Amino acid sequence: MNNIIVDSGFWYAFYDKRDPYHNEANELAEYLEMGNIVMPFPILYEAINTRFTRRNAWMIEFERLLNQDNVKLIDDSEYKDSALNHSFDSTLHLNRPLSLVDSVIRIMLDDDSLKVHYLLSFNISDFVDVCRRRNIEIMK
Repeated sequence: MNNIIVDSGFWYAFYDKRDPYHNEANELAEYLEMGNIVMPFPILYEAINTRFTRRNAWMIEFERLLNQDNVKLIDDSEYKDSALNHSFDSTLHLNRPLSLVDSVIRIMLDDDSLKVHYLLSFNISDFVDVCRRRNIEIMK
């Protein structure tokens, strides 16, 4: 079974009809049925923000999705210290600013034990190098 990490930007685009990527997200939604959706908690923290929670229809639909058998919630505790250091290093020393959430995703993509096959994201530049190295297909 394929494992897919879905970035929070996809979720915003999928639910918000005003998002510039909304139509693209709807077209890409078929990929959500391709395997397991690997859902790191930091993506949930980022996606389920105040704006998202004010829309009951979005919350109902997202909760339904999260309760599907093919959705696997992933604890980030083993990744968070490295991700925090990575965010500071990338921003201050490499001149490549990366959010803490994106740093966690990058480290998870690089983890052999998660066996991630696909990344669904509109923010390709932050992940393309690790995906290329690990042979993870970016769906865009």
